Amino acid sequence: MALHGEEQRRLSEIERQLAEENPRLAQRLSELRPMRIPSMILAILGAFCAIACGLFLMVAGAQAHTSFLIVLGTVLCVGVPTAIVWRSVIYRFR
Repeated sequence: MALHGEEQRRLSEIERQLAEENPRLAQRLSELRPMRIPSMILAILGAFCAIACGLFLMVAGAQAHTSFLIVLGTVLCVGVPTAIVWRSVIYRFR
């Protein structure tokens, strides 16, 4: 989100004052980057969670003799990981 002119000017002034008062802290803050979890790891974890939940629903549906839970579990086991892989493949080719 872009800052308005006055907000940007205030932020720049605060940064300048910080650099003057404590240059070591200003240097450390400028090098600080937020920790990012790679999207491939998130995709793999999401697929495994969908498979685990889907298997749980299929077993629960089989024990309760409820076809709705079996179908929902199958969709989670097959559909969600397929969609995640498909999206990852399309994203890589863009």
